[in-house]
Amino acid sequence: MADSFSDEKLLIIIVSIGLIGFIGLICPNKTYAAASLSLSPATASKAVNDTFNVDIILDTGGEAVSGATAILIYDTTKLSITTGSQITAGAIFSNPLTNTVNASTGEIRFDSGSLGTAYTGRGTMATISFRALATGNAAVNFTFNPSSTTNTSLVAAASSPTNILTTVNNGVYTIGTTTPPTTPPVTGALENTLMAIGAGAFLILTGFLLSKFNLSFRG
Repeated sequence: MADSFSDEKLLIIIVSIGLIGFIGLICPNKTYAAASLSLSPATASKAVNDTFNVDIILDTGGEAVSGATAILIYDTTKLSITTGSQITAGAIFSNPLTNTVNASTGEIRFDSGSLGTAYTGRGTMATISFRALATGNAAVNFTFNPSSTTNTSLVAAASSPTNILTTVNNGVYTIGTTTPPTTPPVTGALENTLMAIGAGAFLILTGFLLSKFNLSFRG
């Protein structure tokens, strides 16, 4: 009896392992493409008081996505937002869910998505308009924690509630002193100098020829 029970138990274990393996073959885990969020341009050289735009670029890596969240931190000692408490939405998604700028902490949060319509490709999610305030290197960084789904940038796959964001590309902007105005050249200065030199040479040559002529005439 003991041997029979052991045989039955062994058979159940073997069948169970086989069944699990079979299910794994016919229902494998879905592999998603790697999406990214980037700033464009990622670098730039500006002067104090200059204004410039930086685009938030979403690249889905070929995967269909239903929405994305971009959370960024910018250096408030060197940059300010010219559009007030919001940034400018791009054309990827028609429905910005959250669009806020905290001028005190330097946090930008932009959530956008579209119910029933997925997006695939690479495009501008939103545009940030900065003003340069002070000299130095001004960093603008995405907040990204791949092991979390809260308070982090993410990209949602359209087929399931899965974050497929794997890469973020931050930006650093070099701000110099105010560019001094260039002094335009004095119009005609070179021409006047050349004319004066030419006139002087003409007078010298004329005097020399006259002196030679007088000497020849007297001789």
